[in-house]
Amino acid sequence: MSASASWGQYRYRVGSSARVTPVIRELWLSPVEGAIAYRAGQYVLLGDTEWRIPQRAYSLANAARRDGRVSVLVTAVAGGVTSTWAHGLREGDEALLEGPFGTFGTDAAAPGRTAPVLLLGAGSGLAPVRALAQGLLEAQPGRRVTLLFSCRTQADLIGDEALEALQRRHRGFRYQRTLTRDPTAPLHGRIPARLAEVVGHLAGWEVYAAGPSGFVVDCAASARALGAAAPDIHTEEFFVDPQPWSDAAPAPATG
Repeated sequence: MSASASWGQYRYRVGSSARVTPVIRELWLSPVEGAIAYRAGQYVLLGDTEWRIPQRAYSLANAARRDGRVSVLVTAVAGGVTSTWAHGLREGDEALLEGPFGTFGTDAAAPGRTAPVLLLGAGSGLAPVRALAQGLLEAQPGRRVTLLFSCRTQADLIGDEALEALQRRHRGFRYQRTLTRDPTAPLHGRIPARLAEVVGHLAGWEVYAAGPSGFVVDCAASARALGAAAPDIHTEEFFVDPQPWSDAAPAPATG
C-alpha cells in the first residue's frame, strides 16, 4: 500500500481487457511513464488521452503494486459514452488516469490500528473493498479482515477464485458472497439483512461499505444496529445503477 498519494495525470496502457460479468469489464493498465501513487480505497478519473471522452470516476480495484499496474471495473451503462469507450479498449490502447481522489479506506491501515475490519461490496463496489483487503493483508497479515460481496447471480461474481485463494493464504481473512436472486445459494439475500447472522456484534469493528446508494445506506444502518460506532463506519456510494442486467450487449452511445 502506498505511503502517500498526490494528484496528477498519468498515461497508462491497456495490458488486458476481460468481461468478468455480463455488464462489467475489468481493465488492467500499466504505466507508460510515471505510476500513480494511491492508497487502497481511492479512485481516479478515467478518460482518453486526447480528451474526446468525458472523464468518469472509477475506484482502483487493487492495492498498489511495485510494477504500478492498476485494475478498474467498468460497468456498461446504456447510453454511457465513457463506459462504451472503455469496454472497447483493447491491449495496447492508451488511457489517461487523473487522481487519486477520495478518502474511503485511507485510515484502515494507519499505524497502530488493530481493530477487525468488515468490508462490504455490491456489484462494482467490490473494487475499493477488494483493494482494501489486499492492502490490509499485505501490511498487517495477521489482522482480522472479513469481506462480504453481494451480487445477483453466480454470473455476476467477480474474481471469486482469487478471493478464495487470498482466504487460503491468510488465516485472518474471511471471504463470503451472497446471491440475492438465487435461493439455492449457500447464502441468499441482501447483506444488510444477513449481517447479524454472518458477522454478529460489531462493537469495536471498522466497517467499509461500497456500492449502489441503497445498499450502502442499508449496510451502514445495519452496522450501527449491531453496535458499530458511527465514526468507524465508512461509505462509498455509486450512483449509477448498471443496465442492462443481462447478457445483451450494452446499448450504443448516443452522445
